[in-house]
Amino acid sequence: MTENQQPAVVLVHGLYMKPWAWRTYRRFLQDHGFRVYLFGYHTTARPFESSVMKLVALVNSRPEATVHLVAHSMGGLLSMRALPEIHKAGKLVMLGSPVKGSKVAKKLKQIGWHKGLLNHATEPLTVGLGDAVNQRETLMIAGTSPYGLGRFIEPRLGPSDGTVALHETQADWIDRHQTIHSNHFGLLRNQQALQHTLDFLRD
Repeated sequence: MTENQQPAVVLVHGLYMKPWAWRTYRRFLQDHGFRVYLFGYHTTARPFESSVMKLVALVNSRPEATVHLVAHSMGGLLSMRALPEIHKAGKLVMLGSPVKGSKVAKKLKQIGWHKGLLNHATEPLTVGLGDAVNQRETLMIAGTSPYGLGRFIEPRLGPSDGTVALHETQADWIDRHQTIHSNHFGLLRNQQALQHTLDFLRD
């Protein structure tokens, strides 16, 4: 298989995270034949749209013909906003992305803590994606273990992964929605999440 024929994956982290958060996913996908690229960005300190364009440039500049996106939390919102400008074929996997907006972020904004804690992430996390237009086949993997700091900020979160409410990960334009027993950050190393991702990318 030539370099251009080998499928690639770009991993997009979420709020407060760095590319190192993907070490389990990176090793797993590399072991199963994917070329893996890590995308890093400033989640709160830089304007969200500048990170969107940075992601567009990275994906479009890859030599592979097929470039999948696998994104955690806010990284899913970033990826969806980038898709209209991405010219590569591929699929999108989102892990616990609040596509309908985050109750926790809205609560932080309500009590006035968003400027210090969220800054440039406030708009995407409170607004979500609205009536998004699906640009590629999409899988959402959502956690159902409700243990996380989000419950302390917003006690009325309901069924959730402890940070993102289950209903916040659901939308008509998502092709497949899979729930697993994991909290929000556990999705990054959960074996079921890894397997669901691999099966979807290979399908």
